[in-house]
Amino acid sequence: MSEFFVHFAFSQMALCFVLLLPRLKKNLSIQLFALLILCGCGYLLGELFGPLNRMSFVWWAQYIAGNALPGVFWLVSLSVFADRQELKPWQFYVASMTLLIPTLATLIQLALHLDLRQYPAFYGLVTYGALGLELVLIFHALVVVIKNWQGDLVQERRYMRGSLIGLNACYLVVVIVVEQLFNLQWSWLDPVKYALLAMLATTFNLLLFSLKEGTLFDPRLKKNHNIAPKKSHSPELKRVLDCMLNEKLYRQEGITISAFSRHLAIHEYKLRQIINGELNYRNFNDFLNFYRIQEVTENLAQSNHKQRPVLTLALDSGFRSLSSFNKAFKNQHGITPTEYRNQQALSN
Repeated sequence: MSEFFVHFAFSQMALCFVLLLPRLKKNLSIQLFALLILCGCGYLLGELFGPLNRMSFVWWAQYIAGNALPGVFWLVSLSVFADRQELKPWQFYVASMTLLIPTLATLIQLALHLDLRQYPAFYGLVTYGALGLELVLIFHALVVVIKNWQGDLVQERRYMRGSLIGLNACYLVVVIVVEQLFNLQWSWLDPVKYALLAMLATTFNLLLFSLKEGTLFDPRLKKNHNIAPKKSHSPELKRVLDCMLNEKLYRQEGITISAFSRHLAIHEYKLRQIINGELNYRNFNDFLNFYRIQEVTENLAQSNHKQRPVLTLALDSGFRSLSSFNKAFKNQHGITPTEYRNQQALSN
């Protein structure tokens, strides 16, 4: 039974990788997801080809893929599901540690002809340190999913991304904890493990075939900045825009789409469709931040606000911290708030 699921899972992941190939140039998220699928294929090589000769090419391919898997999964979670997350170099360095730590330990053994198990302290540090890092990255990925779940305005994407990343995280935790940490050898474990892997790969292939472009891998959409209510707008959209422009509900700290929905007396599902479908926002925080940045931008340009600290202006507009404000402001204007204020002062 295990052999069937292994071959089926490998074929599904290989098909998934082939389906992603034409899209690789579109964005980093697709490239990372393709790398994750490739690592999954490599992880199965040992089961496909039977017991491998240690240090053979296929053994190394499986070794590298299996150890790289948790780090790549973490990067995929940040890139695909986080709120406008732009991966930084240090995040790639941290992700690479899941591969580098065990690989360096193996190379040391080969070079010095040592068995690290003869040195329990060093062996435990390397082994459990690597496992600990893998678990930390996986649980952080789950935190990212939960944190950004509610604000995602694309209903299909919310459920698909959440289920895919959540199931993958659970699968990796089971493999790491059960197989590596406790080294359990239950007879039913392998069939269940590979059956779950086959299901995950099949599910993602079905999504690639059935979902519309951009549902899973978010393209950069041009926002509808024509925010003044018009006669052609639906009554619901007019209420949304009026709430932002006149009531300035975006100033309310910690406002959620659920609270916004109750305030407008519009069903949350309908509200998501309006903000996403008619205004082209993919995330509720992006929608709120547009109005917050617009308010701060106007205040930075006015002479009567020139003595007010940038942090005060940011907090008054609804931002919770200066760092989140600076990031949102730079995303919209391409420069920092202080640079913008200085430019306005010079032009006046």
